[in-house]
Amino acid sequence: MPQMDAYEKLVEGYRDFRSSYLDKEFETYREWAAKGQNPKTLIIGCSDSRVNPAILTHAGLGEIFVVNNVANIVPPYEAGNQRHLSLGAAIQFAVNQLHVKHIIVMGHSGCGGIAALMAEGAPEGHDVGIDDYIADWVSILNPAKAAVLVDSVNSNPEELACLCEMEGALLSIQNLAGYPWVQEAVKQKALTLHAWYFHIESGELLSYRPEEDRFRRLFRED
Repeated sequence: MPQMDAYEKLVEGYRDFRSSYLDKEFETYREWAAKGQNPKTLIIGCSDSRVNPAILTHAGLGEIFVVNNVANIVPPYEAGNQRHLSLGAAIQFAVNQLHVKHIIVMGHSGCGGIAALMAEGAPEGHDVGIDDYIADWVSILNPAKAAVLVDSVNSNPEELACLCEMEGALLSIQNLAGYPWVQEAVKQKALTLHAWYFHIESGELLSYRPEEDRFRRLFRED
């Protein structure tokens, strides 16, 4: 039997989903979803295909509002400068229209965007020159890279990358807090910001604890 290619596999997956979705157990959800969405959490994650917030959290349809980009970056807010229209619009919509209660920036191990940021020159296979979108985008995290290089001079490249993945998520949280509608919602105690870090190989999910100034396991097994 010939092996199914990637596209055909998606079509078959949709066929299975549609069969389940149209089953009676989904009837209440379909009626509710037809009227709009009401998620309480926005997750800003990486485009990496190995890191899917809905799968990691077992979130159901309609439970989380998700934005993905390379290296889960939130650029700093710049009044009157809407360079990053898509991300800014998603954050504004989530806070002002959906009234989410939580925003999570989720970094992860083995991030290609962070690898590009940490590389001395252009990583193999990356474009160079005026059309190097990757280098331009990840340069937003240069302050995170600089902080890691200063504080961890004796670390090896793998450790530096891991630290920068975490520091990058924290910088994005800091940037996120500068958006006026986010700032106001946090001030009103209607919104809480979180930084998560997912270790792909171990399956550990860490959460930043501001009171300890460190990442810790989201929960400990009994």
